[in-house]
Amino acid sequence: MSSAPRHFSIGVIDVSLGSDCKSLLREYSSLYASCRRGSAAPGAIEINIESKHKYPWPRGPYTLRCPGAPDFEVAKRCEVLPHLEWYINWQIIERRTEYVQLHASALEFEGQAMVMPGDPGSGKTTLTAGLLRRGWSYLCDEFALIDPVTSRVQPYPRALCIKEGSFSVIERLGIPLCRKTSYQKPTKGRVAFLNPLDVRADVVGNAAPVRWVVFPRYVPDATPTLRPITRSQAVYDLAKQCFTIRVDQKRTLQCLAPIVRGAECYQLVTNDIDATCDLVESLRVARVARRAG
Repeated sequence: MSSAPRHFSIGVIDVSLGSDCKSLLREYSSLYASCRRGSAAPGAIEINIESKHKYPWPRGPYTLRCPGAPDFEVAKRCEVLPHLEWYINWQIIERRTEYVQLHASALEFEGQAMVMPGDPGSGKTTLTAGLLRRGWSYLCDEFALIDPVTSRVQPYPRALCIKEGSFSVIERLGIPLCRKTSYQKPTKGRVAFLNPLDVRADVVGNAAPVRWVVFPRYVPDATPTLRPITRSQAVYDLAKQCFTIRVDQKRTLQCLAPIVRGAECYQLVTNDIDATCDLVESLRVARVARRAG
């Protein structure tokens, strides 16, 4: 029997989660303890996770269910939480089309937002953690939701999914990374989740207009570099990272244009985390200097 659903408001995204696997509910609730609410919000994404073999305790295969969506099966317990996060994102893509949806990290500093779109392996998650350590505020990782009317990135402070290759980097930054439970993603291997509040208590930012669009690309053994690009190139590259473009291409491009028009746009080669963060920080410092002048 499934436990009573637990309800969460994760920034602008509401989730209700039920499961017959109590340990899974505990794990998810620990990542989003600050987001708990007493009842379901209207329009919440409702997900139930069931195990087909319940005795002597729930074990796989596990089925993820959401009303109006196809079921999704996960074979192993260690893969359930990563697939749950993916399943929620899939529901956002399908249901929250009022936003421009980018495959991107998003941060905010003193009311100004930066989005960092990129393919898997581009280094954006590790860079996001590094910038949070330097005082930036967190809006989202992997999924930036932008209001097309205001060009403001909305907060959706989901847990950061850290790949095994970045474990040592994150810990060297002084960020506690819980590795008591080992999770597995089929395409990424072993991963761990990082609650952004473990960086600092006030880490979650507010909705903010986009002032920087930075396309990171991790290159082994490379020296980190930052290169300006044209706004037309930025729109083209953003479109390739935009989920909503498949729903309405014309509307999406019309939304991306003003977002880019108000932003500085760059390509970033990432490698050493400290040197890369220094480059990104230089953008913020330069903007402050221009405004002061």
